[in-house]
Amino acid sequence: MRLGTFLALLVSVVLLAASPASAKLPKRLTTPTGNFITLYAFDGPSSKHAVASADVEICTSAHTPKVTEAYPPFFTLSLTNGSSVHISANTAKSPALHATPLGPKKCVRGWISFAVPAGAHVSALVYTYGKPIRWKLG
Repeated sequence: MRLGTFLALLVSVVLLAASPASAKLPKRLTTPTGNFITLYAFDGPSSKHAVASADVEICTSAHTPKVTEAYPPFFTLSLTNGSSVHISANTAKSPALHATPLGPKKCVRGWISFAVPAGAHVSALVYTYGKPIRWKLG
């Protein structure tokens, strides 16, 4: 094996080992009110792109009140330094998830985005309506 090939392979292995573990997706969690949210994909920030985006689907149960609404601002990103990032008004991917009225047994799916500060690392996507639910991302 040539030295250049060996070094390239070694660097690849080191980078993979240093990468944070992410949730196996899709991952569906149940809200405290009995509804379901599925995280289908997560694109984290990079050194060239300071935006993180999540593809989520919100589904209501048969017992959901008729006034239920999918409300994207209930999502935040937790960072490894203990701070949180609120949803960005501009979505980096489409279709965007918008506030949507949902009756019983209805779903809506779309992307939400977050402007992540330079150098920050994401630890979880959090949905808070009552008791928070978390998708571990790092």
